[in-house]
Amino acid sequence: MEKAVSLDPMRDPHCGRSAHERIGFTVKGQSWDVEWGGHEVFGTPAFWVNRTAAERYEERLAETASETGIVSAVLFGLLGGAGVKAESASAAKRVVLDLLAENPAATAEEIEEWLAEPLAGGLGCYRFPKQRSERIVVSLAQLRSEPPPEDPIELEMYLGRLYGVGPPTAARIVRNLTGSAKVAIISGPLVRALMWTGIFKPQWHLRRHYDRFRESFLQYAEHGNVQPGALDLCIWEKARSVEPSHFSLG
Repeated sequence: MEKAVSLDPMRDPHCGRSAHERIGFTVKGQSWDVEWGGHEVFGTPAFWVNRTAAERYEERLAETASETGIVSAVLFGLLGGAGVKAESASAAKRVVLDLLAENPAATAEEIEEWLAEPLAGGLGCYRFPKQRSERIVVSLAQLRSEPPPEDPIELEMYLGRLYGVGPPTAARIVRNLTGSAKVAIISGPLVRALMWTGIFKPQWHLRRHYDRFRESFLQYAEHGNVQPGALDLCIWEKARSVEPSHFSLG
């Protein structure tokens, strides 16, 4: 599929860039640039920035952060990923929180038993009750034994050491917990959407080159004058509802 190109000469209403302007990136000694594109054309760099600003994602992120505690944020992070939809992770988190409210010392076996029941809202059964229950018990014990730091970057590093929490999950927890503009979350939908634009390189592999994805994304957010966490949330919400083939590079 060829990428749509905007012929609209009007400038982006958020940051004032021309549709044909090119934005530059430099990561690990490699430099490249991509076209900003039309803000009304789905999938362009301009589109994601425009939607982030127009739909007030920064305000939404701040509201979420003000309502989220660290246990809730960590549970959501541990219960998501690996193909688990956000709606299922959220429902499973509610199950675990309800159990912990009754029994703060719940074992992995008890958490697994609760997670094995069908989730509310007709979401079916949670996919990984045993694996995630074990991670939850270990991670919550770590949280109790070593209080987390307040600085977002230090918190991200701290969370990355919890059992079952990798770099993307740690960043997502920090974003949901603090609303910080200092973190970037590199998710599957984000990779597909931004590789399609040329912001990410097709030869990069997420596990081996996470720092490259992170740095180029932070540069992109700076080009667009939006918070990285808000931009990520916008792309994640909208790109995950599109068939992956839409962003095919073939």
